Amino acid sequence: MTRRRRPSVSIGGSDGFAGDERGVSDVVGYVLVFSLITVTIGSVFAVGITGVEDRREAEQVANVERAFDVFDDNLRDIQRYDDPGRSTEIRLSGGTLSLSETTTVTLTNETGDVVLRREHRSLTYANGDATVAYETGAWFRGDGDGAVMRSEPRFVAADNRTTLPLVLLYPGDDDPTVRGDGTVQVAASRRSTTGPDYATANDAPYQLRINSTYAEAWERYFDRTDGFAVNGTATDAADGAVVVDLTDDEAVYAPRIALDIALRR
Repeated sequence: MTRRRRPSVSIGGSDGFAGDERGVSDVVGYVLVFSLITVTIGSVFAVGITGVEDRREAEQVANVERAFDVFDDNLRDIQRYDDPGRSTEIRLSGGTLSLSETTTVTLTNETGDVVLRREHRSLTYANGDATVAYETGAWFRGDGDGAVMRSEPRFVAADNRTTLPLVLLYPGDDDPTVRGDGTVQVAASRRSTTGPDYATANDAPYQLRINSTYAEAWERYFDRTDGFAVNGTATDAADGAVVVDLTDDEAVYAPRIALDIALRR
């Protein structure tokens, strides 16, 4: 009797799967799908975080703009109602608030003599490339090298008469700079020296010069406002100055309101 030989079976060896690539294909597919999901999630996360950060920074500056709008209204109330002072709260959100920048307003007559000169400070908030600043009765929003005037001064020229109300800010503290986070109270109090300045009518024509960080924004304001003729060399890039001729100049009045500004935590 002849025994039948059973076919040999390899358990756990490689012979049975030598020609079967299905296991390898599954692994490669899994790796590719997992890599695609990881890259997609990473890209969405990176773009989303950047967008959230940009939105947050824009909202922070927008909040400061609203605070400067309130500050502007408060100073106008001091002018209008002769209040001794007003306070405004501004949230820093990692920025810096200071009175370090200097602005100079100069009025000269026909012979070039200075009949009025006022040097004062601007209240400036800075956070990165964004700035918000108040000076001489107007406030500005800056971004990099450009700036726009968001609230105009109350300059009026009509019927051969020009009125230039000058709101002048001066530091009320030894260190007029605060930075970081939290809320700062900006306290404005009227100085006892506040009063009117007058330029005599027989010295016409008059020329007004403003030296300012925001000279180009001032130039655009004068260019669109009646009674002011922007000089041919209006903006001096070297010192940031705008020069304009007053066309309604039979009488020129420059009432001033001088305010001490204290920055309090």
